[in-house]
Amino acid sequence: MAALGIGAAALTSLVAAAPAQAAATGANAVYADCAVGSYGKNSDGVWISCGDVVGGEARGRADCAAAPDIYTSWVTGWKYSQNGFCLFKMRGAIMETRAF
Repeated sequence: MAALGIGAAALTSLVAAAPAQAAATGANAVYADCAVGSYGKNSDGVWISCGDVVGGEARGRADCAAAPDIYTSWVTGWKYSQNGFCLFKMRGAIMETRAF
């Protein structure tokens, strides 16, 4: 896990992480083998860790309650990213993809 840069805070929420795979059909298909989850004292930060990402990029989005959502940076294969915290509460972590 250290090779991907996952910190101790992220490991505490790894059990609750939602593995996600996105595969679109058509000319702009993106395959992303990633996991997204929460971290922090109140579990209101978002992170994403990806294995293979083919044809595009992926990012994590925190679905924040009563506030604007927050996002990780866009990542390609074998990368990890995390971002700050929701102002109030995070309802869930969502993976988004975009084609190159």
